[in-house]
Amino acid sequence: MPKTIIHSVKLFDGEEIHENATVVFDQVSGTIDSVSTTSGPPQATGDAEVIDGTGKTLLPGLIEGHMHCWDIHMPEGVGNSDVLRMTMRAGVTTVCDFHSDPYCVNNLRDLIEKETTKAKSKGKDGRVHMADLKTALLAATIQGGWPKPVVLSHHHTDPARLEARVAKWPNLTVETVPEYIKDHKANGANYIKLMQENCCSLKFETNSVPVASLELQKAVVDCAHEHGLPAVGHALSVDMTEVLLKAGVDGLAHMIIDQAPTENLMQLYKQSGAFLIPTFCALSALTTELQDYRERFAAIYDRLDMFDDVVINRNTLLGVMHIASQQNPKASIEYGVENVKQLMAQGGDIVAGTDNIGGVPGAALGPGLWMELTIYIERCGMTTKQALASCTSTTARRFGFHDRGRVAHGLRADLLLVNGDLFAGKGVEALWEEDQGIAAVWREGIRGPH
Repeated sequence: MPKTIIHSVKLFDGEEIHENATVVFDQVSGTIDSVSTTSGPPQATGDAEVIDGTGKTLLPGLIEGHMHCWDIHMPEGVGNSDVLRMTMRAGVTTVCDFHSDPYCVNNLRDLIEKETTKAKSKGKDGRVHMADLKTALLAATIQGGWPKPVVLSHHHTDPARLEARVAKWPNLTVETVPEYIKDHKANGANYIKLMQENCCSLKFETNSVPVASLELQKAVVDCAHEHGLPAVGHALSVDMTEVLLKAGVDGLAHMIIDQAPTENLMQLYKQSGAFLIPTFCALSALTTELQDYRERFAAIYDRLDMFDDVVINRNTLLGVMHIASQQNPKASIEYGVENVKQLMAQGGDIVAGTDNIGGVPGAALGPGLWMELTIYIERCGMTTKQALASCTSTTARRFGFHDRGRVAHGLRADLLLVNGDLFAGKGVEALWEEDQGIAAVWREGIRGPH
């Protein structure tokens, strides 16, 4: 099986930037053979594919740190594999699902495995079109708790079918936590998601749904850690975030939007070392802000022909969530901006994630991660290097994905080659520049859709 050699390329290895690098990988092992940052291109042997990287940037395949792969909001009869195809087109080689039915996850895992096997059988002509999938499976939900009300209140063509699916979600108590964690690990969960929501920033009345106790959340976190699984929690407000931090979560799945970050909140972040996945894409659709960014990226979707009639269209991208805040009209992503800035200032980790869901108004599947990174840079003061680390090496490190997220010998050959220099001129905009853009993407050394 031929190897691929990319030489004379600017390399961002997930942590550092290198000029004039050479990276060699192959499709059989799906891993990187070698990375050289000090010598010229190696002598090509056999039928190796040689790519001149002059004027290009090579980096790890992007990791979407928060999304949902379920088909629960998709039109009847529409599968969810297009969610992974859309993200792969944007250079995303791994997605982190944060609450989906096991049958959706298992179906996608099966499709990914079959696609990979078929591509490898075709040698150099093989192609893959779906991103790899990591998952929490079903979150640690409680009887009547979040997100059951938001899912059931969403318009659906078959309400009875929707109710039947939600009825299968966990109704955890402290006593049932060990069984839940054991079952999830046995079924391939890569991490555990907790839900801590009192609806104070949503259209529902505050405390109108049951809220998990600190005792329960601590039991979930402790048990997850005993089984070697990271625990990441949903919260949108200061008080709910404090509960999760006191419970010992490894990370927060959202920034706060109800008020400015308090000194106590930031002290808890510092003491715990927890990371933050801001999810500006989803939360701005909740607070109805940042429409200028949505309009900007709608034009990019149009130009790159990335809209369709099923997974995402213009109306979906420009829409707002049906649970947009009514109880707290002061809810704002500006509080989240401050949350991100203060966490960065005290050395905390930011993991890039959008919370995108197929079929939900405001969702920005695919290039939505590009929009998320742009907001980090333009609104939160990140450098291009910091932003790209937040969707490559930082994500892999914080989730324990030891086989990806960096360009290094022995790691998966999940790679993204971009025309142009991501660290000069327009920075991350090189990902979608009209005369630039993505040159190629590989998952496990197999060429992707570009």
